[in-house]
Amino acid sequence: QMCIRDSSYTKCSQCGLMKLCLPFGLDPQDMIQLENIIELSSPYNENQPVFHANQAFECVYAVKSGMFKTVVIDANGNEHILGFHLPGELFGLDAIYPKKYISNAISLGTSTVCAIHYNDLETLSSKLPSLQRQLFCLMSKEVHTLQSLSVEHAADQKLAGFILALSTRYKQRGYSQTRIHLMMPRRDIANHLNMAAET
Repeated sequence: QMCIRDSSYTKCSQCGLMKLCLPFGLDPQDMIQLENIIELSSPYNENQPVFHANQAFECVYAVKSGMFKTVVIDANGNEHILGFHLPGELFGLDAIYPKKYISNAISLGTSTVCAIHYNDLETLSSKLPSLQRQLFCLMSKEVHTLQSLSVEHAADQKLAGFILALSTRYKQRGYSQTRIHLMMPRRDIANHLNMAAET
């Protein structure tokens, strides 16, 4: 999948997702430097991968539109969904330490991403403390989310927690918090919550 920069590219400073994404808190001059290392992908189609597990790590990705899921395959070939990523959210951060992606990232419906080459991001964040702080904040948020999923809850509590979190995330993006469009199928929600689809 190629990344492009064309006339349709919406700069971070003009993007409605800015307050949820990596550029949050940057002043206009710093924003320009960040925009120079971001590339917009051409659209991904339904079930099209952004990257595969064990592929060499190059970029972190911010969802521009649509939704993506990250998935790991265990030794028995079973699929486990790690998360669903909405516009303004980053994925691929867990590949920084191993220097390879540990999951497959797959589009749910027609979706686009902003790709940020990590070497460029690392260099820029060492010069811009506000960018470094935001990057650490987003990493910490991801760790917190994973830890909250690891706590044992009853099935109804798991589902309620998932819907409540999704409602909050949709509200942050200016959508209804009570009428939620679920782009992922029921089996994917069940897989993510480690529940039977029938439940």
